[in-house]
Amino acid sequence: MSETYAPAPGLFERLGFTGGAAALRIRYLGVIGFQLILMVAFTSLVPRFIGWPNLQSVLFTAAIMAIAVCGQTIVVLTGNLDLSVGSVMGLTAYVVFDIAGHHRGLGPYVVLMALVIGALLGLLNGTLVAVLEIPSIVATLGTLSIYRGFVSFYAHATEVTVGQLPPWTRAVASSRLLGVSSYVWIALVVVILIGLALRWLPGGRTVYAYGSNPKAARSYGLRSTRIVIGAYIASGTIASLAGLMLGAQVGNINSLVGDGFELQVLAAAVIGGVSIWGGSGSVYGAAMGCIVLATINNGLVLLGVQEFYRQLIQGAAIVTAVAIDALVQQQVAARLSRRSVERAAA
Repeated sequence: MSETYAPAPGLFERLGFTGGAAALRIRYLGVIGFQLILMVAFTSLVPRFIGWPNLQSVLFTAAIMAIAVCGQTIVVLTGNLDLSVGSVMGLTAYVVFDIAGHHRGLGPYVVLMALVIGALLGLLNGTLVAVLEIPSIVATLGTLSIYRGFVSFYAHATEVTVGQLPPWTRAVASSRLLGVSSYVWIALVVVILIGLALRWLPGGRTVYAYGSNPKAARSYGLRSTRIVIGAYIASGTIASLAGLMLGAQVGNINSLVGDGFELQVLAAAVIGGVSIWGGSGSVYGAAMGCIVLATINNGLVLLGVQEFYRQLIQGAAIVTAVAIDALVQQQVAARLSRRSVERAAA
């Protein structure tokens, strides 16, 4: 009977990747392979692409995105989205540095202020999604506009100038360690810490458990409201740190700083293997997705490709990543179905 009703082996099984976890690992290998192909292609077209100064530029561009993607990853793992990341970054950067410009003695409290603002914005997002049960894409699309509108009203068509920024923030933005920007090291530390927390802390494991099957998780007794709100608070807090670093980098901050970052961060997460349906993926893969996007943008700029075509290519990368994600989900579901049939027939 088992031979009669067992479904045919899936694509990944025929390739030798048996089991859901093994099937998902192929995506990480695919990201690394794609990155290598990009580097070879751009180097053949623009030899200076492979130079150390340009590779530093790629890593520097990916650093802030890699920090922001950590928060987005936590939210996506719960099966939700946070489209307000760019607005949280912009609001935090403008408001905090504007206040710092008028109160020179704040010092390191600038960072604490940014984290609190980000946490509160994340709390609002989480409340809308978990308590009021508004679909996350609708709720965070709304707060994206609200946060951006608030900072535009607050800024009143003015800018925070470089002179208003605390000198130490500019020093951090321009400093290097072992020839690499401090931003890259900060991003590396943040990614590793968040990755370890998701892997080893009970709270991190509940995020995966909830995202894999929300109904089953609630039946098991997991507090879904607390998990989702906590994920959004984490996303807002991490995005505020990324916004602070972005503000220190650009110097002159206007109300549009961080605009469009939300799509880049979401694209990086999906390209890096974080399942858009929740419960699968890691911040390490998402960080790799940031490097891929930074490489594409950098290479296309060196080739003189216009911004319109760069956005077109980036959009194609997102669609391709989501399509691959759907394929992986189908293969994993087929594998699980096959196991169930085999166990029932045993």
